[in-house]
This record gives sequence, C-alpha cells and structure tokens, in this order.
Amino acid sequence: MPAVQLRGIWLRLGRDAVLRGLDLDVGAGEAVTLLGRNGAGKSTLLRLIASALSATRGEGRIFGYDLTDRRSVRDHVHLLGHDLGLYPDLTPRENLAFSLKMHGQTGDVSAALERADLTRAADRRVRFLSAGMKKRLTLTRLALLARPLVLIDEPFANLDAEGRELALNLMRGAREAGSTLIVAAHEPELSLRVAPRALVLEAGQLTKGGQ
Repeated sequence: MPAVQLRGIWLRLGRDAVLRGLDLDVGAGEAVTLLGRNGAGKSTLLRLIASALSATRGEGRIFGYDLTDRRSVRDHVHLLGHDLGLYPDLTPRENLAFSLKMHGQTGDVSAALERADLTRAADRRVRFLSAGMKKRLTLTRLALLARPLVLIDEPFANLDAEGRELALNLMRGAREAGSTLIVAAHEPELSLRVAPRALVLEAGQLTKGGQ
C-alpha cells in the first residue's frame, strides 16, 4: 500500500491558491526530498499530508486512510515543522519522557540524549537552550517516536556541522527502521544523501517524478 496518494489537491490560503491540482504518490519505505523556492508551499504540503491543513478540493490517502480521518492519519505520521512543539518549562529529559508517555511508547531516554550529545543539558529547562540544541532535541524525539511516515521541514536549520551530521544519522535510522521519509530542505545536497528522490514544487504542482 502506498504511503501517500494525493489526487487533484487544491489548497487556498486566503485568496491565494498555494497548491493547484497537485498529484503525488510516495511508496511505503521511500525517501523523498522536496525542493522549491521560498514560499513555494513546501511547508503547506507537509502540513496537509499530516492532516494539519485541509484541502480545498481533491482527495488524498495516507497508508489507505482518507486525509479527512485525521485521527488515523496522525497515528501514522510524525511532522517536524518550524514549530518545534517543545515544552519550554520542561527539561529535555522530561520532554522526551512525556512524549513517549503521550504516545503510549517506551524508549531509552538517557541513551537518546547521549546520542544527541545532550546529556549535559538533559536537566536544564528547554527555554534556556540554544536554537541548535532545541533542534537536536526535536530530532531525537522524532527518532524515539517511530512512525510509518516522517515529515521534516528544514532539518538542518540552526545546526552546526556536527548537528547536521546528527540529523543525517537520525534520518538514516528512520529509513532503516522502515519509515517513509519526506524532507523539505533548502540544503538538498545534504538531504539527498538520505532521501534521493527529488521533487520540485513550482506553481503549486510537483515536477521531477511526482507520480
């Protein structure tokens, strides 16, 4: 069963049509890099696939679930967007433990923090962490909360060279675990190492292998 099937998707934000009759097929276990200029709608497309936005017209399915069945879709999708979704008054350790609990999962939080080089900051409130450390934490949470479909918007933003390598390794880990991966990135030379199928969003439609 395909991970993502979109047909004739239109999405308007105000008076502007961001997506225009868009079609997309992504196979289960596939890894895709989504390219496009600023404002092309990459973030919008990821949010639509995650059921955070509703299409104005058209239809879509995520692992066979209609996009309108938001609960089922969200059980299968992990979206890491510009809003990192961290609890600023909790520590990194508490953020990860709480996320696992909320999703009914278990995991080794201490080991995950160590892999992300966050052990020294593990018990500091998130509000006092740097932007790069917060990004590392969200990527670590993504790795812990295994989902069949992983959507990442700009995974390398606010990361130094070491952090970028960490992001690549976590994305590789998601692929090795069987997750389907869609990455919107301004640095395709990095994301294409893990997500080699390139799609370009232009004028609200996908080119270069959207089907």
